[in-house]
Amino acid sequence: MVLPAAFLIPALIGTAIGSAFTTIATVGVALMGVGLTLGFPAPVLAGAIISGAIFGDKSSPLSDSTNLAASIAGTDLFDHIKNLMWTTIPAFVVSLVAFTVLGLQNHATASLASITSLQNQLQPNFWSLLLLVLLFVMAWAKIPAIPTLMINVVLSSFIFLMNHSLTALSDTILNGFKTSADNPTIQALLNRGGMLSMMPTVIIIMLALALGGMLSQENILQDFMAPVIKRVKTQASAVTGTIITGILANFMIGEQYLATILPGQLWKPVFKRVKLSPLALGRTLEDSGTVMNYLVPWGVAGSFAAQTLNVPVTSFALFAIFAWVSPIFSLISAWTGIGLKRLPEDVN
Repeated sequence: MVLPAAFLIPALIGTAIGSAFTTIATVGVALMGVGLTLGFPAPVLAGAIISGAIFGDKSSPLSDSTNLAASIAGTDLFDHIKNLMWTTIPAFVVSLVAFTVLGLQNHATASLASITSLQNQLQPNFWSLLLLVLLFVMAWAKIPAIPTLMINVVLSSFIFLMNHSLTALSDTILNGFKTSADNPTIQALLNRGGMLSMMPTVIIIMLALALGGMLSQENILQDFMAPVIKRVKTQASAVTGTIITGILANFMIGEQYLATILPGQLWKPVFKRVKLSPLALGRTLEDSGTVMNYLVPWGVAGSFAAQTLNVPVTSFALFAIFAWVSPIFSLISAWTGIGLKRLPEDVN
């Protein structure tokens, strides 16, 4: 049951540390290596890993995107997370069932010899595990991301220097790690990383932020949606409009946070006018602005996941099931009224 595990493990880790990016870049890379060794298709594996990471990021009180959505909506963080479950749990169940079915359809094709070779070359390393544990502890202690990363980088460098030279460390930081293992799967798994390999992603982030700043400053998205907002009279149409705006913002701007902030500012007065709770707004922002960025090839989250897992967004998008079923369940909630939080009629 490799595919369900590739979904559940990132979901657990993501919930613990509150970062989809960190989850994808750590256990995600490892799960890709194991899955590819067993013969599973890369797009399906990537979709499962990304789906689990998004679930964890969305459900964790440590997540920056979850805190942002709650802040924009003006709600208590834990009330926000509790309300998220109306759409998050159904999306989780659908994703788990889908990956279970896909796992049964895609049988492992690796030989016993290749699996044994992989086990022999990937020897347990206590010090590497210690770094991961330290990362979890610092995340739970709510230590800011930059000090956490810097401490882990410094300790990782010391561990690396136990068996390598300072020159090798500098080369690895710049160009990535290179293994001498004969196994091609091990080479594909470990021969990666480095600052230079992330330059395409960094460029996309810089361009996305520049474009987002321009669109925000000129109120382009607000002006584009203004005629629609004026015609919104019902609660269901308010939720639908917010989802559409979040998706449009992701594809126009390519930046996850701006795709949450701008629709939130735009639709917050409308939710109050149609008597919808801020909890409904926060959940809708998460179900559109937060998760959909992973399906945008030029989006920050999508390009990061593609670069890290070495699978194009256009290949894994169909299999990132949690990302595209989340807004569907948000729409179902809006139009059926199930789990839709409303304001009391006497609230102005």
